[in-house]
Amino acid sequence: MEPADIPVTTVMDEEVVSVLPDTPLPEVFETFSRLGCTDLVVAGPEDHFLGFITALDLLASVGPVVGVRSRERERCIECLLRRETAVAADIMTRSHISVPTTATLRHAIEAMERYRYPVLVVVDERGVAVGRLEACMVISHLRVAGHL
Repeated sequence: MEPADIPVTTVMDEEVVSVLPDTPLPEVFETFSRLGCTDLVVAGPEDHFLGFITALDLLASVGPVVGVRSRERERCIECLLRRETAVAADIMTRSHISVPTTATLRHAIEAMERYRYPVLVVVDERGVAVGRLEACMVISHLRVAGHL
């Protein structure tokens, strides 16, 4: 099989950690830290993929210096965490990068290049996040398979 034709489902990690959009930010920070600082999927009703939270989203929510994508900046983490209304949906990346389960590595690599982000969420036909694909996974798979 040509490298470009390899399905993303062959390479992706099927373990997807998600939080609900109304998850309070203290829980989001705790989950993110406990899992080794991996992007968190935000899923709504029936596990429908809504977006994800990256390390930059978390940093942007606590400091104007790092506020790359921040829509609403706070001066300190204590201030942010005290807000009762601060939830996952407030800081998630809404312009999420996803590919369908039918995508190939060619499609995944093109999406990573286009959006300049090394992680994709793989969604099924119902819009449910069923996996995640990282650039390192693609490189590793291609190397082990003898394509590099």
